[in-house]
Amino acid sequence: MDKKVLPPRYYLAHFKEFLHYHQQHAWHLCADAERGYINEFLSLPEHAQCVLVRMYNRKSDFVEQSSLNYEEIDHVPLALALLKRRQWVRYVQEHEFAAWLESLTKLELVNLCKELELPGIALSAKKPMWLAYCQQTLSFGHVRHSQLFLSYLVHSYNSVLHYLLFVFFGRINSSMTQFSLRDLGIRRTNKGETGARFNELDEAKSAFFFGDVRAQAKTLEEEPHLLALAQTLTQAPQPHGALAQRYRHEALYVLGKKLLALGERYEQGGLDLLAESEHPQAVELVVRQRYKRGDKDWAEARLLALIEDPSCEQVLFFAQDFYALKFQGKRTSTLTDLLRDGEPLAIDEAYSHHVEQGVIDLYRQQGIQALHCENQLWLHLFALCFWDALFVGAEGGVCTEFDVFPSSLRDGRFYQLHGDTIAALFTACDTKSKLVHHITANATRHYQQPNAFIRWHENLLDPLLSLIEHAPLSAIYAQLTVMAKDFVNAKDGYPDLMVLAQDKLRFEEIKAPGDSLRRNQLIAIRQLQRAGFEVRVRSVCWQVNPEQPYVVVDIETTGGQKNAHRVTEIAAVKLVNGQEVARWHSLINPERHIPRHIAELTGIDNAMVAEAPTFAQIAPSLWQFLQGAIFVAHNVNFDYGFLRAEFARTDRNLILPKLCTVRLARKHLPGYASYSLGKLCKELGIDLQGHHRAINDTLATVQLFELIQEQRQK
Repeated sequence: MDKKVLPPRYYLAHFKEFLHYHQQHAWHLCADAERGYINEFLSLPEHAQCVLVRMYNRKSDFVEQSSLNYEEIDHVPLALALLKRRQWVRYVQEHEFAAWLESLTKLELVNLCKELELPGIALSAKKPMWLAYCQQTLSFGHVRHSQLFLSYLVHSYNSVLHYLLFVFFGRINSSMTQFSLRDLGIRRTNKGETGARFNELDEAKSAFFFGDVRAQAKTLEEEPHLLALAQTLTQAPQPHGALAQRYRHEALYVLGKKLLALGERYEQGGLDLLAESEHPQAVELVVRQRYKRGDKDWAEARLLALIEDPSCEQVLFFAQDFYALKFQGKRTSTLTDLLRDGEPLAIDEAYSHHVEQGVIDLYRQQGIQALHCENQLWLHLFALCFWDALFVGAEGGVCTEFDVFPSSLRDGRFYQLHGDTIAALFTACDTKSKLVHHITANATRHYQQPNAFIRWHENLLDPLLSLIEHAPLSAIYAQLTVMAKDFVNAKDGYPDLMVLAQDKLRFEEIKAPGDSLRRNQLIAIRQLQRAGFEVRVRSVCWQVNPEQPYVVVDIETTGGQKNAHRVTEIAAVKLVNGQEVARWHSLINPERHIPRHIAELTGIDNAMVAEAPTFAQIAPSLWQFLQGAIFVAHNVNFDYGFLRAEFARTDRNLILPKLCTVRLARKHLPGYASYSLGKLCKELGIDLQGHHRAINDTLATVQLFELIQEQRQK
């Protein structure tokens, strides 16, 4: 496949496409400043447009003029002269001086000091030291006539451009690079209808203002800047529109929390900001702080009010839990109680990085089916149920081809806009077969269309069909309604597993030793329970399970690099409860020459493998043999890495828990000078004939592993 290459003036084509969107779909969201900007830009000569857009695509607002030398742009100096004359670009101003100084490289700082005949500091000093020296020594007046300073330009209309980017992409601090990623085939985009992100100019401007304040609040740390931003926020007009309101509440929370962290002097100011916010964490923080200060009567009254009329599930959970702990004598939190419930499930430590898979394999041994689902199950079902409302030209849907997340979900208006449609859908799909037909039709119709909910694959529908088959429709529709009403707080935290036992369905959240239950997970559990599902929290402990299958593996190869060499022999022995239950062995045609030194080491030459099957031919059989087992080998990453690479060539993704008998032997059989297989077997009295043949090494490793297992189970 040929590598995609962008045309010489791709950046200008992208920018004009961007402006065309505003002219065609968002002109009502452009005030005089934005309309004038667009019209004046389009009236500029093309070479001036090219230079300007090149400046827009720089990471820094400060651009050194000589760096604007591009082969495809004619007359760059003339373009810059025109842009200066028409005030599209200008020199750095005094209020920007500190930021300009920080943008310079160490070499530029050194040269600036030389130009101004300043002594500077040691040339070996790093940039932070040179910057600190210049900040202490230089002022705007010192440098404003220097050659270096006059070589830098800033493009005007920053706020106008940032607003237009926000209207197009729906995010603060967006950039035009998404167009290039699209044209290079890196970023997949929607091909649906295009529309405006907001209905009114005031709504768009308000969302941009509060979104910008929120972004600043997240990055600022210094006291004067935080106080100034807090004043800007509290003196601003009331937000217009749902998104602006959300951004304001989030900004109040972030600023209030940061002011509290500054100490007692700013505590009241921080609490005042938090009290204005309806962000769930702000509501919680105010109650906790007031209770901590001794305002217990106020805290009790506030908690009771929140329980009676909560703004969302997060607030309700906090209020009920905190009230029970502080005013009803409850000694442990709901989180702690859930983690204490039930006996832990014992699985091998090989599953330490695949805990959920360990539980799935344990249940499989018990004849119970378990599927890893977590958030994907509910996000997939949500998207396939409500696809038209989310994506097909409806108000509050996607606005540009770069959108994968409908605007009405971000600002909480989805149910308000589509509640009647959702109710009608549930009425129409009043049987399980009708719901299956609905989601299957949508999956077929929209397969591979990019969106924020689904990563498409051929088995996508399997867990959804199991859910619909075994769960009450009323429970499914109740949880989908919760998501539709408050998607931001109901989109994640779902339990890890869906378990089908004795034809009954339940969800399980799995926790390894040391894991905690996060707040959003508990909220999701409560939502599912309220909808009508059985949900459990199961803890895990590390323990050797006698019924756990282990597959001891050894391979021979044409060389040591998994991406450059191939497998020539594979042997695998399956153990359950210390006994061999199955064996798999085959020579493999590597489809390439076996080097002489490798043939001398292993005894496997080109003639021996000439009639052997290729890996692709044996892959299905070996794949089936390995499933549900723990992969064991001596220097396990070598064998596992080679087989993973070989399976990848057949479009299979091998993911198994693994144990290394080298590492385990060092831990459980200490004191030996060498832990190579040959020398260790000799020390332990394990018979190893024909070393470096896969079946012989595997059988020796089986005996070594049995000795290790005896120690692991003590």
